[in-house]
Amino acid sequence: MVDVRIKNIEESDADTLLSEDMSFQGTMSLSRPAMIKGQMTGKIESDSNVFIEKEADVKADIKADELSVKGNLAGSVQASVIELGSSAVFSGEIKAQSLAMESGCIFSGSSQIGSASKAEPEAAAEAPAEGAPAQNEE
Repeated sequence: MVDVRIKNIEESDADTLLSEDMSFQGTMSLSRPAMIKGQMTGKIESDSNVFIEKEADVKADIKADELSVKGNLAGSVQASVIELGSSAVFSGEIKAQSLAMESGCIFSGSSQIGSASKAEPEAAAEAPAEGAPAQNEE
């Protein structure tokens, strides 16, 4: 079994910080890394990375480049890379190219990982139709 290690991020690595004593309801549109330590309800759209820390409680749909979760998150999330740390409690739907889960995290929901759905139409276009003779290219 592979030992998964989720990277540690410092507050100084994030341009936007929702601290432990803050609560936010609404839509966040971000272009730079953000760290959430407080409570958030709504939607997050980011062209960069979103870090949900251990003390956070988030109920949101999230689209980000990378998403790292160490706290509580409920919602539908989509990112190229999603990491669930050992303290993460996630419920909802995940769509990602890559998913890493540390031992101890809690996951309840569904996931769609990888790019298989993108590759299928290309493969179907290359395959001969059923009953059609195979053609050899020379």
